[in-house]
Amino acid sequence: MNAIIVPGVTDLNKGDQALVWESWRLAKDTGLYDEVFILDAGDTLEERELLCKQSEEQGFKLLENILKHPRRGQHKSGEHIKESKFELLKQIKNAGLDFSNTWYLIKICKDLEKVKRKFDAKTYRTVEQFHKAKTIFVKGGGFIHAYGEKTAPYLMWYFLFYVRLAKALDKEVVFLPNSYGPFDGFTVKDQVKTVFNQLDLVYAREHVSATSLSSLLGKEIPVEMDLGFFLEKGSQEEALKVLEKYNFSSEDKIVGITIRPWRFPGLTNPEELYKKYILSVVELTKHILSKGYKVALCNQSLGPNSHEDDRNAIKDLLKEVQDPNVIWINENLTCDVLKAVYSNFYFFVGTRFHSIIFSLTSLVPSIAIGYGGNKAKGIMGDFRLDNYVVQIQDVYPEQLIKMFDQAISEYSEIKIQLEESMSLVMKSRNRLLSDIQGLYK
Repeated sequence: MNAIIVPGVTDLNKGDQALVWESWRLAKDTGLYDEVFILDAGDTLEERELLCKQSEEQGFKLLENILKHPRRGQHKSGEHIKESKFELLKQIKNAGLDFSNTWYLIKICKDLEKVKRKFDAKTYRTVEQFHKAKTIFVKGGGFIHAYGEKTAPYLMWYFLFYVRLAKALDKEVVFLPNSYGPFDGFTVKDQVKTVFNQLDLVYAREHVSATSLSSLLGKEIPVEMDLGFFLEKGSQEEALKVLEKYNFSSEDKIVGITIRPWRFPGLTNPEELYKKYILSVVELTKHILSKGYKVALCNQSLGPNSHEDDRNAIKDLLKEVQDPNVIWINENLTCDVLKAVYSNFYFFVGTRFHSIIFSLTSLVPSIAIGYGGNKAKGIMGDFRLDNYVVQIQDVYPEQLIKMFDQAISEYSEIKIQLEESMSLVMKSRNRLLSDIQGLYK
């Protein structure tokens, strides 16, 4: 009996990498499956190498992804805040063709001979594995949301394609803890309702999202921990080597920072808002330095596109602040080693959501700058850290500085809260295991 984890692995994004690896470990720990396949990613050979190499080196078995991104692996390096109209039009054309093809594939997917005749060998091989699989797991994360963009109808089709394929083949589908909402845009609510009402197990990873999805579906959605919480730290020895490479010592009080490019979907002034966000973190960085701390800028995600590459935002920040105590740890580390690095920090300021999870589970007090739906607000609320989260479009320098100073003044209390919350992690994982096993009793 086999299982498949969708959507594809993205080794360049360390949060997504952790979610896929932990989805695999959870599936294996049920004791139900002989093989657990992970869907690969990358629309070109070069992109696939970047997105899958670390997972392959860890020994995971990969299955070929059959739905390309509308970008087709073509990423413009200068468009990490706003995409050109020409690029958007190309993507819309690709999306139209992809929708037509995948809709037809779902219609005929039960007939493998017909799939073989009508589609290429790669598509046939993947659909054949879907036939053989018992369960399809949708990795944890936060991609079921739309802000009313013109592209929202296809975006939701794209995200839910593999679930539709699985249900067309009468497979059990487990939607692991995710964030959900908002659901703005033409057909978005209808698509989510149609697909989610067919699923066998669905979890939210925080209460804001559980409420959002529950109200849409008219049924209660259980909350379990984001799978990133279950990630075990990698080698401390390797982490210390990284810090030594960048001339950090054990005496340094290090404040880790993750920032990211963001396009502020649904808002009309993305360049202005992005500039305000970067300058807010710049002013906070200067304030942190004035208090005698060192700052470590970290790569939580390195692509595959410029919008997902934190290095672009870090370069924007470093144009505004140059100081020997602001150090960029410019590495492509695996998620578990990156978490081990974070565990050596004194404090953390994270935009990247899983950088916050890695730091919180390492008992490092943190401030979260939230983006992309309900995830940061929900998780920080569940940890009773509501005072230490701000949405990216609302961020101001004075507010970040005030939050930082307050967190430092309450440092011991926050550490105690984090230690108390950690007892919930294994209980949550055990409930997930029990529920999945319960599907087959």
